[in-house]
Amino acid sequence: MTGARAAGPLAIVAGCALEPPPPVPLPVGDAAVFVAQAEPVLERHCADASCHADADRAFALYSPGRRRADPERQFLHEPLTADELAANARAVAGFALDPLHAGTAIDACLVLCKPLAVTAGGCGHVPGPLFTGADERDYQALRAYLATLRLPEDP
Repeated sequence: MTGARAAGPLAIVAGCALEPPPPVPLPVGDAAVFVAQAEPVLERHCADASCHADADRAFALYSPGRRRADPERQFLHEPLTADELAANARAVAGFALDPLHAGTAIDACLVLCKPLAVTAGGCGHVPGPLFTGADERDYQALRAYLATLRLPEDP
């Protein structure tokens, strides 16, 4: 009987430990700016099959001709679906949470910081920098979208 009583509190504690945290609302940005400016940059620089077009990556992206939501569409060179575009926008928005909550410059977002050369203020990217300076057109296109992101208002 003592063993059964001792197991009771453990089961309660274990049950509490398994509860997922509440969902965190993602920042919301201008969808038109994402599609026109940011998505083409992500496709050119980030969504390679050996990098962020890999579903196992933390920053996993969909891309025409590479990773697709529908496995039967894999490797087909056709435009992304609305759901795939929205998933890519959510992936970017997730990395903007910390700077937006902290009220720091959007340049601190890892989507901007990692691909920028360390000598230009970046924070390092394992395969090397994708942008040598913050003045590059593609870097500015990503930044333009990230600048539209806002935390959702409390209900």
